[in-house]
Amino acid sequence: MGRALKRRRDMKKIIIVISALFMSAVIAPVKAADTPLSIAVIDTGTNTALFSDAIVGEACFVSMFTCPNGKAFMEGVGAANLPPTTNATFNHGSQMTSIALKANPNAKIVLVRIVGMSSRGTPGLYNLDDVKKGLDWVIANREKYNVGAVLLAQGKVFPNCKVPAGMTEQVATLKAAQVPLIAAAGNDSNRTTTQSPSCLPDAVAVGATDNPWPGSQGYTYDPKAAPYIARYGNGATGQVDFYLNARWKGTMLDGSTKFMVGTSNAAAALAGYWTANRKATFDETFAWILAGTTEAKNQWVTGRYVYVEQVIT
Repeated sequence: MGRALKRRRDMKKIIIVISALFMSAVIAPVKAADTPLSIAVIDTGTNTALFSDAIVGEACFVSMFTCPNGKAFMEGVGAANLPPTTNATFNHGSQMTSIALKANPNAKIVLVRIVGMSSRGTPGLYNLDDVKKGLDWVIANREKYNVGAVLLAQGKVFPNCKVPAGMTEQVATLKAAQVPLIAAAGNDSNRTTTQSPSCLPDAVAVGATDNPWPGSQGYTYDPKAAPYIARYGNGATGQVDFYLNARWKGTMLDGSTKFMVGTSNAAAALAGYWTANRKATFDETFAWILAGTTEAKNQWVTGRYVYVEQVIT
């Protein structure tokens, strides 16, 4: 009788241990190190076939014309895909995605499309309310897609850094989750401010350096020359967090490459660089990047330059 009781007790212990192991396997959260970080690209969308190996999520929010499903919202495979079009505006999302991946080839991509397309293939107007919808979606799906950075190369200069109600809180929420909103400062030659929402205190504002290959057009930059802050960029000293080379060759919708210049390119490069070198927290990553910067300036502005290696072709 005593042996039978002992066997029952031993079996109960084994069942408890097995149950505990099973439950821990079921409910244990996936650590960030277990899956690659993704970059959420809020832009025009792209030819998703070009980046099929990298894309892990898609959504579409438009206020003019439609998403691929004929509606103002779409989520899932194909939501950010663009059909063949000759309208150059739609190349922007492909350009941003390609540059981010050049800076971090191991990153995954989450596409959030905010520009609708008419039946004739023309782009619709967009505004920061569309961006806000996209940010809400990214926040809700941040853990699902392991988002490590949000790239926003769209925006506009507004007085007093005006943004839609709630957007300041969105950016703060992302920062608290250790996810930066990396936003282009803009190309309006404005020496008093940057475009919204890059001007928000919790956003990472990115400006451009212009370092052309001497005597040539269409080259990216001269790695031996000292970079200088592009005169077309927005912002006064202290308003832009980081400056990066803005001269890149980006991928077009048809798969070809084209030489481009602008703060959008610099922001895309920083998004890749940030995710490739992310530390435990937002502040630690920011400080690590800052520690590796050098000074850049022009006749009006001084700032911190981040070197991101690229192949010159």
